[in-house]
Amino acid sequence: MTAGRYRDESINPPFHAEPEELAVVAPLLPQQQRRIDLPQPTELGSVGLTGRGARTYPDAASTSAPEPAEWGRSSEDVAEDIDQNTLGATAALGITGSLDSAEPTDEIDPSGSRPGGRGPAAASPRHKPWPSPRQQIATGIMVLCTLVALFLLGHRFLPNSMGLVSLLESWLPWLAIPIALLLLGALAVRTPRALVAAVIACAVWLAGYGPALLPRGGGLPAQLRVFSADVNGLSGELSRAGALALAQHADVIALQDVYGDLGDSPAAAKLNAAFPANNHVTQYEFGVWSRYPIVNSTPIDLGTTTAVAATGGQGLVADGVPQQDFGALRVTIDTPEGDLVVYAVHIPQPVLNDNGFAQARDTAITRLAAVISADHSSKLIVVGAVNVAATDREFSVLQQDLGLTSAQSAAGQGFGFTWPAEFPAVRLDDLLTRSGVTAVRSVVLPAIGTGKTHLPIEVDLHL
Repeated sequence: MTAGRYRDESINPPFHAEPEELAVVAPLLPQQQRRIDLPQPTELGSVGLTGRGARTYPDAASTSAPEPAEWGRSSEDVAEDIDQNTLGATAALGITGSLDSAEPTDEIDPSGSRPGGRGPAAASPRHKPWPSPRQQIATGIMVLCTLVALFLLGHRFLPNSMGLVSLLESWLPWLAIPIALLLLGALAVRTPRALVAAVIACAVWLAGYGPALLPRGGGLPAQLRVFSADVNGLSGELSRAGALALAQHADVIALQDVYGDLGDSPAAAKLNAAFPANNHVTQYEFGVWSRYPIVNSTPIDLGTTTAVAATGGQGLVADGVPQQDFGALRVTIDTPEGDLVVYAVHIPQPVLNDNGFAQARDTAITRLAAVISADHSSKLIVVGAVNVAATDREFSVLQQDLGLTSAQSAAGQGFGFTWPAEFPAVRLDDLLTRSGVTAVRSVVLPAIGTGKTHLPIEVDLHL
């Protein structure tokens, strides 16, 4: 039924329409005085009805007469029904927008061009959403792992301003803990970039410090056992250190912080009784006992002063020596394999103050290196509280510059931390050998005191 026929029969309504024919009702009464060009049924599927505010109208052929109940309705009611039906038809075709406030829009074809050949359409500006917590955590893990890996690889190239990098280098092995935590975090967020960064950081750490976890040492027989401990100037620690050294059947005992009054104490007397009269010496702050004759002993000045030591801190004060301090004692021992030169040392403990980190220690190491480089003895060892970690760049002054080898790195297992006794976190005690002496075993023994006490070390040597 066409719209024209409906207008002609508006006075005499037509027959009753079927319900399915009333799905879209868009009749127009003459009172509305509207002219609408309706698309043909075949055009409904091809007309580009996209864009905001586009209008569409149903085909008049698909409309039917209203129900008899609608007879006598006002033109305003019918117009309202027409608007509602028109909205329903546009919604069915996927068209949105207001019919009364339609705005012209530029339709964009699938190729991305505007009508009229005006070039590609510009993308509408959009605000990027804030990263999710998971993405933020992944980014943080990636950044931290990258920084850790770069520091492990390039810390020796950083300027050691006031010794601060040296301080950080002392704790390098402990970077395994944050690396492990970062790896667990990467596994939790399951982000590829975080996992890759964590795995790289783990690989860098393992390449540098993984070998230290493996047992080391050769098949050479042990010919001399050396015991070393810092007794902190305490009689009780000296007594326990002596008893432990004798129980370990040590051939050479080198103790530090054995001041003048301790040299005459009952604890020192027990050690003296265990060795021949000419096989022990207590000089300045050092005590050395040997199963083999001690040929001579010479104090070595490492530049510390009585004033500094008296104020508490970094010097190596020797009781009874008011003007001169000695930071090392050179002892020559006559062994069956030939003379062995032993440097018992106590380098100033590294501290952080206004001058930076470990400035006095570094000065003492430089002086010790100059003394040892001038000593051409074929069999030579340096033992005691070196107070420099093997990962510290200053340790290379003793190893690379002097050609010395750490017994722990050559024949130990693990990192061999010795300080503090309550929770060992860094190795400040060591024994270093020259090429004529080989370490075949290196261990850390139980504590002889509490607090910030150094753990004793024991090293077996092949001469």
